[in-house]
Parts: sequence; structure tokens; C-alpha cells
Amino acid sequence: MSRRARELTVDQTALVGAVRKVSRQRSKINTDYVMAILRAREEGATFGSIAEAAGTSSQAVQEIVRRHGQVQRPESAKAAPAPAK
Repeated sequence: MSRRARELTVDQTALVGAVRKVSRQRSKINTDYVMAILRAREEGATFGSIAEAAGTSSQAVQEIVRRHGQVQRPESAKAAPAPAK
């Protein structure tokens, strides 16, 4: 059973709006961070040098590359040739 949500006060609505705005900003920053790591790796930078620049461990950088490296980046998708039939 779910409860019916109460209406928010004007102040609460403003605060929820601020949370939504910061959440969108954080999402964009996270995407930019991952893309910068992938680009640096594609250009031949070592895991250690990327980690030092990012202030994290090389294991963390390796995990980011492992998880996100197979995803085709938007700019690569445009330049990628069509698959052979």
C-alpha cells in the first residue's frame, strides 16, 4: 500500500527544484569525467598518469575504462563506418 503524497510547501518546492538542478549538473559532470578518462586512455595515457591527474587510484581508472570503454562515444558514432552486410 502506498501513501498519498502530501503537497509540498512553497519552500519545499524550491528546495526540491534546487536538488533537481544540482542532480542534472552532477550527471553532466560525471559523464564529462568518464569521457575525459576514456579519451586520455584512447590517446595512450597510462592508467597511473590518468589516476594522478584525477586524484584517484589506477585501479579506479581501470574499472572506469572496463565498464565504459566499450560504449561508443557520441562523436565516434558519427564517424564509425556502417557495419558490413
